[in-house]
Amino acid sequence: MDRLIKKAKEMLANQPLLYRLAGIVFGPITRHRERVEKAQKAKYFHAHALEALKAFVDCMEAGGFKYTLAFGSILGAIREHGFIKHDIDIDTSMWIDDFSPEVVTALEKAGFTWLFSNLVDEGRLGREDTFEYNGVKIDIFYFYPAIDTLPYCCDFLYMKESKDQFMARRIEVPYTRGRKKARFEDIEVYIPENAEEICTFRYGPNYMTPDPSWNWVSERKHLVEWKDKLDVTTHKKYPHGQPATPPQKE
Repeated sequence: MDRLIKKAKEMLANQPLLYRLAGIVFGPITRHRERVEKAQKAKYFHAHALEALKAFVDCMEAGGFKYTLAFGSILGAIREHGFIKHDIDIDTSMWIDDFSPEVVTALEKAGFTWLFSNLVDEGRLGREDTFEYNGVKIDIFYFYPAIDTLPYCCDFLYMKESKDQFMARRIEVPYTRGRKKARFEDIEVYIPENAEEICTFRYGPNYMTPDPSWNWVSERKHLVEWKDKLDVTTHKKYPHGQPATPPQKE
């Protein structure tokens, strides 16, 4: 079905009227498939995520690496003492000056696969690493000192119009270096010392009440598209299951 829809779009790309008609016909099918796939991902995630988080926490603490949970995983720790219902990955963070190649090496030895890195200026201005453990993805967002008023990390958006090009976005957050322990399911994890402040800043003062209308894509407070860094933004994908040489810390 995917190939059929893709082929139809290619054939009708230069025929706007027919293209819109095709959207009317195939749109409901595509949206239904996306909903089913999302539900399947969430079901798998919730069946295996705690095992992956335990492995990550054990690895970080054994290596003395200073991590905390991040974003939705912080909210889950505070509000649910576990994963949020719609979670499909685990968000973690570190300060960039706490990163070293040993982090990647330790995670690989613990059974994690290093999938890819997104970098701004080879990691000097922005970095995000994505790992996988038994089918569960774990992101590490690295925080940098403020450029404007707040520390920031980066996420990266794939630009469909440019092959293999990603755009970095600075996510500015009142992130501090202090950490504290929090209960998460049946384990303890580190969250930022000012986790409640971060949740209020990110999700609003009523963050303890689930808000189905909240959308991270449309939530643009302190979100800066780094378009002037496109020429130094890179996506480095590593062969599945093959260890890669980590970039050296400068």
